[in-house]
Amino acid sequence: NIALLPLRTRTRGPAYALPQLPTSTAAIDVDPDSESYDPLDEVLSLFRANTFFRNFEIKGPADRLLIYGILFVSECLGKVRSTMSSREAEKVNLEPLTISGAMVDEDGADE
Repeated sequence: NIALLPLRTRTRGPAYALPQLPTSTAAIDVDPDSESYDPLDEVLSLFRANTFFRNFEIKGPADRLLIYGILFVSECLGKVRSTMSSREAEKVNLEPLTISGAMVDEDGADE
């Protein structure tokens, strides 16, 4: 029950690829009205505001994707400590947080 939304990527996969950003636009400064604005941009732009909410009303698969994205970013940030240098933070292993190779059935239970 998660939406398969278009992504701004050069990697082939099941999701439709959005157009790349113009060379004059930084990846962090994407306008929400741009055709290149993807779900990851929305997760990162809404992360701080949505972390203060305890309950979310899920109105559809896109909302569920947003919630999972926010939880994933929160877990990633939890692995990085404030005492780490930027070089040390870049080396933090986030592989255990991914589900690479894991199969998930339609009901959301791991196989």
